[in-house]
Amino acid sequence: MDKNYSSNNLTFNNMASDIVVGLDIGTTKVATIVGYLNNKGKIEILGHGKSASKGVEFGLIQNLLKAQESIRTSVQLASSHARIDEITDVYAGIAARHIRTANCKHYIFRTNHNALITQEELDSMKHDVENIALPPDQQIIAIIPQKYVIEDSADGASHESLDPVGEIGTKITGYYQIITGNIQEIKKIDTCISSSNIHTEELILEPIASGLSCLTEDEKQRGVALIDIGGGTTDMVIFQNGHPKFCKVIPFAGAVITKDIANVCNIPEDTAEELKINHGSCIPEKSSSSRVSTILRPHGQPPLKITDEQLAKIIYSRVHKEILGIVKAELEKSGCMKMLQNGAGLVLTGGGAKLRHLVELCQFDLGLNTRVGIPGIGFADSLSNELKQPLYSTALGLLKYGIENETRDFQPSDNEEETSNNRPEDNNEPKDRKPREGRKSGQLMETLKKTFSNFFEQIS
Repeated sequence: MDKNYSSNNLTFNNMASDIVVGLDIGTTKVATIVGYLNNKGKIEILGHGKSASKGVEFGLIQNLLKAQESIRTSVQLASSHARIDEITDVYAGIAARHIRTANCKHYIFRTNHNALITQEELDSMKHDVENIALPPDQQIIAIIPQKYVIEDSADGASHESLDPVGEIGTKITGYYQIITGNIQEIKKIDTCISSSNIHTEELILEPIASGLSCLTEDEKQRGVALIDIGGGTTDMVIFQNGHPKFCKVIPFAGAVITKDIANVCNIPEDTAEELKINHGSCIPEKSSSSRVSTILRPHGQPPLKITDEQLAKIIYSRVHKEILGIVKAELEKSGCMKMLQNGAGLVLTGGGAKLRHLVELCQFDLGLNTRVGIPGIGFADSLSNELKQPLYSTALGLLKYGIENETRDFQPSDNEEETSNNRPEDNNEPKDRKPREGRKSGQLMETLKKTFSNFFEQIS
């Protein structure tokens, strides 16, 4: 679809691409980021917008009218910040509890045994997999090649290869992970975006997008797991030899921790969120037993007094027993734990990555070297500190995905001086440019309430 972005009194002398927009529809926020590729091969940001996400729970759109308004607000803020008339196309993210994964294999026999295997053959095999029969309510979001097995006609031997282009053989067997989503949930996203007369260029699995913005090429080559802890879901992707190898969406994340605090302490969720951000930790032993927070409660209830240590015990129960417990089980199921231990380990991103002492808890629970992933890889030095935050990893990654998708053949210039958002106000020649909590969760909540019921009596 043709983009038709226009601006007033703006000139960009170093644009190597049209303007591209990334849209992250999260459980707690909707983020829109506008940017382009400069002649040095770096991504420049023109503007961004963020709005509170309404009508979205655990990554699922529940109220379309509220979600549409949140999207519209975010997009309009980004458009105004970028000083463009309107946004007409976006690369949007998808990750919610309806996401499913399955494994399959597909093979072809080659007529010319001595000819080198080509990328076209591999692409054709992947295209065949796209036509695989699915349940009527499912739609393919992504197909991730895992490995190939090449058979040789000479001696009947076979070997594995991650990139068989340039090899020879009589038979190629490809192993793939298929990521699917519920058709109705996908339609909801498209409906909410199109309500603002915006076209969805492509839906991208969010953890893959996040990996683009905060993982180095060395990490992806050596082997790394990216864990994106958002508001509604915890998204996981494992990279090896530069490519995604395994993906999973876990329906528990930061919002559930906030609900735990709110329910145990009998306080509103917005108050619980502030308490988590300002005083929360996921390791009780590293939290003060003497530092007390006093929280006013509604309906004439007496104020709540809670220590940092008590708060950390509530958070730890959810993070350790459920979120990281599921992450560990999925990592082991993937068969990649040894590779990760010998490789680059674990990278945490998303808004939940800022929870105090989460890095230490991950290293202890999962036995992997862990760091926090700050987005910015592939972006110009002008990227603002406001955007260099884990909660923007997905939105920036979606933007980067779109730019890479539209500039595959671009070669950076070594001769031109890199500039950043050259916007001369005195230029008189306008330039148009195209620019689930479920039963298990309920049981955990009852356990939490019983465990912590006497805490507040002791301290009050």
